[in-house]
Amino acid sequence: MTTLDINEEQLRVSDVAVTSEAIIFKMADGRRIEAPLWWYPRLHAASPEQQGKWQILPFGDAVGWQEIDEYISAKALIVGGAAPGAKPPAEAAE
Repeated sequence: MTTLDINEEQLRVSDVAVTSEAIIFKMADGRRIEAPLWWYPRLHAASPEQQGKWQILPFGDAVGWQEIDEYISAKALIVGGAAPGAKPPAEAAE
């Protein structure tokens, strides 16, 4: 078994983009980390204006949308996994 060992500098977020399909963290080292937007139901349900009101949190390794009470860390995107209650689009349509 291996352990995920991440240096704190590898978690520094420099920019964020939210599209109709995904949330994308642009990292300070040039990488992009992307996850399906449906993984985060509050962010997915937010208006484009609300989605654009993000801020990088003080340690630089997470992003917050205070207005909708959503906070996502870079580590969460790296490790992966949907937020509790998230449903894939196919299931949500049923």
